Amino acid sequence: MTDKQIETLRNLTPEAFAALGAENTVYIKPVVQDGVAAFAVHTAAGQPIGLLESQAHAQAAALAHDMTLVSVH
Repeated sequence: MTDKQIETLRNLTPEAFAALGAENTVYIKPVVQDGVAAFAVHTAAGQPIGLLESQAHAQAAALAHDMTLVSVH
């Protein structure tokens, strides 16, 4: 993938990303909930769908539900 393609993907809006047919695509991001560090699982459109205590648990839950994990920077 070229730098230009990567930059294009990074600048997609959640709506545009979801329109690519990414209904089973999720990303995981670290969050703080009530003062406790956790990991949130979000749909490609940015909707939170889960909150787990570790990144490993979040990844396992996503894969157990046949979701595709993507890296978001």
